[in-house]
Amino acid sequence: MARSRIDLNRFRKIYPQMKRSPRMFSAELRPYKIEFDNTDSGTVDISDFTTPVIVVSHAPEASVSPQNPNVNLWVANISQLSAKRWRVTIEASSQFTGEVHVHVGEAFG
Repeated sequence: MARSRIDLNRFRKIYPQMKRSPRMFSAELRPYKIEFDNTDSGTVDISDFTTPVIVVSHAPEASVSPQNPNVNLWVANISQLSAKRWRVTIEASSQFTGEVHVHVGEAFG
């Protein structure tokens, strides 16, 4: 018995050869440092960004308390001071002494 219908779902799908991943922010990142001195929060003022993308990491030589050796960092608040000036607040899960590196880039939108 011959097939009289064509199943369109069985055709081979051809996608573009060069797939590109989406770029969420520009390649230029500006580094900032925040010194933590036995505190659990710190702020940094950044400028010349319309919509900032913020990446946070702490230095490996940071000293933490022996009771809690793991410290997590996150962006707690981003507030706009003026047209292209921002204040970023970084918080930690516990108090520690060291420096935090903040990398800021411009978001595509």
